[in-house]
Parts: sequence; C-alpha cells; structure tokens
Amino acid sequence: MTLVDARPKRAKYDKGHIPGAVSIPARQFDKFKDRLPKDKKALLVFYCGGYT
Repeated sequence: MTLVDARPKRAKYDKGHIPGAVSIPARQFDKFKDRLPKDKKALLVFYCGGYT
C-alpha cells in the first residue's frame, strides 16, 4: 500500500504527516505522479485536508 498526502507540501506535509506517507500535492499531481508505484494494481490511499 502507498499512502499519499495530497495536501500542500510546505504548508501542511512538512508541518506534520502520517509516517510513511508520500507527498503528492493535489495541485501538482502531474509533476509528482512518478512517486506512485509502477504496479498499477498496487493499493493507493490518498488523504487531504478536507472537502474544500
């Protein structure tokens, strides 16, 4: 399983995140999508700061 923190890196991730989570900010997904596992069947769990 890959745990992905989709919150802004500097403003949120750097201040605290779930241990082992990979930072892929939602607004920069295309830039950092290479951090996702190559296995397309791997389980991905994303979390963010809320609905808005």
